[in-house]
Amino acid sequence: MQQIQTVVIALGGNALLKRDDKGTFAEQFANVQAAAKGIADLLQKGYRVVLTHGNGPQVGATVLRHEAAKNTVPPFPLYACNAETQGMIGYMVVQGLQNELDARGIKKSVVSLVTRVVVNQADPAFKNPTKPVGPYFERHQYPNLLNIFEGYKQGARYVNPDIRVLAAYLGDWDSPLKGREVAMVQIGSGADVLLHTADTSGHGVIEAAKEKGIYAFGAVADQNRLAPDTVLTSFVLDIDKAFDQAVQMVLQDKFEGKVFKPGIEAEKGGPGDGIVYLAPFHSLDGKVSVKVKKKLEELTRRIISKEITVPEKYEATTDTIAGQVPSAPARKQLKIALVTDALFSDGGWGATAYSAGKLLESKYGYKLAYAENIAIPDIEATLRQYANDGYDLIIAHGFQWGDPAVKVGKDYPNTKFVVFTGLVSSQNVASIFPMQQEGTFLLGALAAMMSKTGIIGYVGGDQIDRFIADDVKFTFKYQGDSRYRRVVPSPKPVAILEHQAIRLLADAGFVVVACGGGGIPVIEVAGGWSGVDAVIDKDLAGEKMARQIGADKFVILTDVDGLYMDYKKPTQRLVKEVRVGQPGAVNISQLEEGSMGPKVGACLEFVRNGGREAVIASLDRLVDAVEGLSGTHFFP
Repeated sequence: MQQIQTVVIALGGNALLKRDDKGTFAEQFANVQAAAKGIADLLQKGYRVVLTHGNGPQVGATVLRHEAAKNTVPPFPLYACNAETQGMIGYMVVQGLQNELDARGIKKSVVSLVTRVVVNQADPAFKNPTKPVGPYFERHQYPNLLNIFEGYKQGARYVNPDIRVLAAYLGDWDSPLKGREVAMVQIGSGADVLLHTADTSGHGVIEAAKEKGIYAFGAVADQNRLAPDTVLTSFVLDIDKAFDQAVQMVLQDKFEGKVFKPGIEAEKGGPGDGIVYLAPFHSLDGKVSVKVKKKLEELTRRIISKEITVPEKYEATTDTIAGQVPSAPARKQLKIALVTDALFSDGGWGATAYSAGKLLESKYGYKLAYAENIAIPDIEATLRQYANDGYDLIIAHGFQWGDPAVKVGKDYPNTKFVVFTGLVSSQNVASIFPMQQEGTFLLGALAAMMSKTGIIGYVGGDQIDRFIADDVKFTFKYQGDSRYRRVVPSPKPVAILEHQAIRLLADAGFVVVACGGGGIPVIEVAGGWSGVDAVIDKDLAGEKMARQIGADKFVILTDVDGLYMDYKKPTQRLVKEVRVGQPGAVNISQLEEGSMGPKVGACLEFVRNGGREAVIASLDRLVDAVEGLSGTHFFP
């Protein structure tokens, strides 16, 4: 009698969501019903089947729903959202496949098992998040405002844990009227010190503070002149120093394509790399007590010495490897261009850049080229124009210039690009991303010490997505095409806690859906197990499950026929068979992370550790793949 083979099948994202789907329940269920036909075909041939599935888009959407409703019902942690999606997707797979089996008269029951997967708390992934979840964020969004606000809030609560901090985001950088309206609401709620980071919209915040006789803080530049009796101080970006550092990198042939993150300095032009400082109190100096001034000096010293850390809540990463750029010796007379989407006459962001450019001219004797008020669609063309004109260094002033700089930089390797407040880098593109939250930490502390009501306010210019406006730190990774996406830790699976139940159910004739979305990550704690915020790769978790239950075959289904080398190139070719002992068959390092790399890694792991065969194949040809007629097959 022929032995029944157990096959573990990892359903790819296309089994639930097609590329152009909106993500409705009806769409996903229809896709599951289509996938169920191939699985039913396999069951009719007598195979024992255990299913697992991905949940990246679904868990991201679940987190979004929790965030949207957080003021009505408490949001759940990420691992609990993972459990929710396991249940939801498990239901769809059970219902869709059971309907198909019943229609064919196949006497089998489908069950879904909520599955926990053990991970190692010391896994390096917890310090280096890489797994994308949730929506994409476009380059026009500036969630660093959250860093700035979090620093303000942290500083205020450092001094007064009971301080109340009001926050609002305008969705408009250039409307003093909106700034004034929101500031008036905060003042009406009791705030007696306000900070804005809203460009010219912030002028309205200062106007409201002046009208109501309270203090306000300026941003980026010393804004005391806007209202000398109202603007107590400002956090200032030492753009003069930052631009000079950029020129020196080129002059000394020490240009590095990376993201620089300088923090606080004791005063303008102070020692070290810091480029954020507090402006003087000017005519309001007598309103600030000696005790408060000494406390500010102490806090500044402690931040510089790293005794106090003001962490980034919004942190962006990239796969680009930084490195020093080999180049020809720099000319004595550099050609430098300063470009921005701001106005040089705005009294803040743009004006400080223009002033810094003029200082470079006086220090080095250069004549800079200037371009202001560049429309967002024209950024790339502007960079390309100056690079084509032979400029040695292009200083792009503004967050939105980063992605176009990387794109243009590939075509002009001899031109150096420095993006001020950018978050991208490449071989000839560097970003300077000041840790402004260290400056706003000091302002928050000052606000708490000066407030009489115990309530202070903050107004930001951009409209921040609720998905990232939460109390936990998020890391974002550049995804290409001007987009970022939240990434979370993706630790390796250590063990499937429910593996015995999965095997017993499969042996009893059930079709089992388990380990969905990579499983719910848990760590061992005193008294049992506890969930942790992470998302495990579903292919790696599926492979671990396949080994633990003693499966004969492990199959990963995707939207292509198998593993292709030189994919989408003229030399593209399908790899039909990989044997572990065969040298040079597959170089995993050449495969994209998040694409075929983890799938190949999971297949190799399975056959290297006792598994008989692993397969990567198209969802549409499941039976052929299991029977060796299609796909890429891995053997020991």
